[in-house]
Amino acid sequence: MDNPNSSATSIHHTHGLSVSRSMRRSCHRPTKSVANQVVRCLITSLILLFVLASAACFIAWLMLHPHPPSSRVNSLAVSGFNISSPQFTPRFDLELAVANPNKKIVFSIDHFGLLISYRGIPLVRSVVDPPNYIQILGNRSSEVKFELGMEKLSDKKKRKVLRDIKGDWSRGVVSFQVKASMRVTFRAGRWLSRQRLVEAFCKDLSVEFLPAKETGKLHDGGRICSVD
Repeated sequence: MDNPNSSATSIHHTHGLSVSRSMRRSCHRPTKSVANQVVRCLITSLILLFVLASAACFIAWLMLHPHPPSSRVNSLAVSGFNISSPQFTPRFDLELAVANPNKKIVFSIDHFGLLISYRGIPLVRSVVDPPNYIQILGNRSSEVKFELGMEKLSDKKKRKVLRDIKGDWSRGVVSFQVKASMRVTFRAGRWLSRQRLVEAFCKDLSVEFLPAKETGKLHDGGRICSVD
């Protein structure tokens, strides 16, 4: 015959174990909930901080209203311009003046992409990364010199260039175009900075050649470039 006291003891023990487990679960739940709330609040705060910082930078740039650099070709000299040579590999010496029209903005330039063309045909393509970036303070300018060699043209393009350029050279003036791409970092103070690619287009650069000479120079005193 079963002992009723033993059954009651077993039921009481099971009930006590169930209550103990329930209490442990109820004790752990608030801890996890608080941790999740802290993580959510931290993420929300970081996002809000990023949005506020971005908005402050945007408003600051609007107030400063920085202008892109202005460019000017100071000089363009051509040497080795022997149109009777089958090689036809002239060299170009280009001096480009870059000015900062802003008062409170500093420019830093660390990359140039240069293109010299004749009647839409590229003669020179060059990428120049200065060993030390060029820094231009507010309301200042800087002159940059480049020594560039002509790239190798296909026979078809070379024949066309020589045919067209011979007539201009015989008249003493050959017109070239220069495109300069500059990677410019705009800086205001220690924290505000923005980088963009600025392109300067310099058209109708008339180089004057003396009769029977292989060298020529820009004869109109330089040319201001349009900036995009």
